[in-house]
Amino acid sequence: MEIPIAIIIIMPRDWLEGLRARGMSLGLDLTYRALERLGNPQKASKAIHVAGSNGKGTTCAILSAALILSGQKVGTFTSPHVSRIEERIRINGVPVSSSVLDDALFQLMEIDEGMTFFEATWLAACIVFERMEVDIMVVEVGLGGRLDATRTCDAMSCLVTSISLEHREILGETIQEIALEKAAIASQSIPLVMKYDSLLVDEVEKYHQVQWVSVPNVDFTNEAAILAKAALLKCGFDEAASAVEESLKKLNWPGRMQNFFIDDIEFLLDAAHNPSGMIRFVEVLETLIQNKPWSLIFGSSPQHDLEEFIQPLVEIMAKYPPTDVVCTEPQGGRYPAIEASLIPFGRSIPSPRNALNQIKGNFIVSCGSLYLQGNLLKILGKDSDEDLSLL
Repeated sequence: MEIPIAIIIIMPRDWLEGLRARGMSLGLDLTYRALERLGNPQKASKAIHVAGSNGKGTTCAILSAALILSGQKVGTFTSPHVSRIEERIRINGVPVSSSVLDDALFQLMEIDEGMTFFEATWLAACIVFERMEVDIMVVEVGLGGRLDATRTCDAMSCLVTSISLEHREILGETIQEIALEKAAIASQSIPLVMKYDSLLVDEVEKYHQVQWVSVPNVDFTNEAAILAKAALLKCGFDEAASAVEESLKKLNWPGRMQNFFIDDIEFLLDAAHNPSGMIRFVEVLETLIQNKPWSLIFGSSPQHDLEEFIQPLVEIMAKYPPTDVVCTEPQGGRYPAIEASLIPFGRSIPSPRNALNQIKGNFIVSCGSLYLQGNLLKILGKDSDEDLSLL
């Protein structure tokens, strides 16, 4: 008697989600081996590689938009995604189709030797960009730089945005150590553009030749535009550099100072997720709420120092008391959210959906986590390809 053999078919999205359990892996050996088995798709086009503590995603979005407006076919890789995984891989600003992403994931399933979730998304991007024959890649570092999987891209230029104390358990305890980890995306032969910081110059210049870019006291978006323009000029993309101002006017970058109306309710969503980012966000927020009632939805992933992180919010709420404050718990992040009940202000409503349904007011501000902004955009039905496209 023959015993039936059960065949278990694992679908690509289930496989990808299962990789989250493998956690984080810092190192390039596995990524290089996988790329070799795939035929080195990362070499099909050059890349502009972007690292930094704050503003690197916005800088990638502006770089991509300017290059698209100048006639280039652009593949953009960013992380994390706001609403759905396809956003991490964009072709000319539009999230990749589900079918194209699934095809890439099937290829990766066949060569899996222990890759992580992030490594798989980066490898999928390389496959997609080669298949779509992009002219140029714009690639955002996941974490740090030196040991990040994206360092395997074929960079023509590297850019490091603002640096702050973050992920100290991995990147180093001082701002100089963190800067060196991020600057290490650039090898000796690759041009490196960095935001000028007097605290970093001596240490970074021991190892790298840097074009330092002085940035005036502007918001993150305008800072990102200044840095993007410098990087484009360094690469010889003069036409794209000239298109940066136009790209700013047309850019849609979900979850980053994103302002929109649904019926008569106004929303402002921002991904401020570390102390320096929160300070900059609150500076902009203050200009908007001086004579305007506002309400706050706040939720966060784990913080090195929660008190330091929320202090700017505490101060702005004391100065301009909001109509309502709700603390919630972002879903789908790399780490479990901070329990809403542990945040020392506002009402505790753990479910983002319930938080959105129950908050009072006509101008709703949300900050603290990119994952939270993604939760809200999905709940609000603002997660179509059109909603998530850069232009």
